Amino acid sequence: MHDVTPEVRRLIVRARRNGMKVKDIVRIFGVSRKTVWKWVRRAKHPSKESFRDLPKTPHKVKRKIDVYTENAIIILRDSFNWGTQRIKVSLESPAPYIKFLLEEVLGKVWRGRILSRQSINEVLKKHNRNGSPYRKNRRDWNFFRADSPNDLWQMDIKGPFRIENQSYYALIVIDDHSRYIINCSLHRLIKTSDITPVLSECIKRCGKPSRILVDNGWCKQHDIDVIYTPPYYPQAKGKVERCIRTFVEEFLRLQRVFDSVADILEDFVYWFNNRRYHLGIYGYPADIYLRKQNVTDVT
Repeated sequence: MHDVTPEVRRLIVRARRNGMKVKDIVRIFGVSRKTVWKWVRRAKHPSKESFRDLPKTPHKVKRKIDVYTENAIIILRDSFNWGTQRIKVSLESPAPYIKFLLEEVLGKVWRGRILSRQSINEVLKKHNRNGSPYRKNRRDWNFFRADSPNDLWQMDIKGPFRIENQSYYALIVIDDHSRYIINCSLHRLIKTSDITPVLSECIKRCGKPSRILVDNGWCKQHDIDVIYTPPYYPQAKGKVERCIRTFVEEFLRLQRVFDSVADILEDFVYWFNNRRYHLGIYGYPADIYLRKQNVTDVT
């Protein structure tokens, strides 16, 4: 008991050693029988005898987040500007090239770690990296979503950008409802004549969409309604624009690690569709697009 001083504890033990009954010790010192036996047991080893309170702090404190995990969190944050949920998923089960990135930088085989978002955020706060890196440009948009897969595709072009000192463009087509990447291909130059066979192949492989949201015209020969993006309203193509940002942040940046990222474009698309948890739909694009599941509306 904390209200019994070390000197009183010493006297309790001395009285018991001199043969005094426990009930008499309880009456004289005004303590419980439990307290008497506690300090008698504590004093069994004279060489280690101590009547002070033991420290509450354990002798060894096992850190939940070791230095390698902490560094991995910072690597993912600095490389891709990811938030806590994306970092959490990638620490547990990273894509092959993300795993390779971590192992190359950390110099150690990476094994999945399960952490809470709060723990990850504490690490980000410790290194002054918490909060949205895009906060300054943040605005409140009116969000919309197509009703079902293949109801609306969004198409856009990213480029030019350089891969191994060569100039490229990326033609990206995604399904609006599921965020599933229908097409992501690299081209040295993109003209209307280049887009036509790509879209034809997409239709052959995935079926014909009801509408396509584009910047410029096509599709009449396939009896597909074309929706042109209104000027000065970039959020209309928000989903494909977000996909392009992911393409830049999580694919093109891999040039820092891989000699030729063009060789792993297929792996990136597969990971995006099947293994990358999408916070906008609370699931994986392939589960929704291929299985024709409906997305729960997010308010």
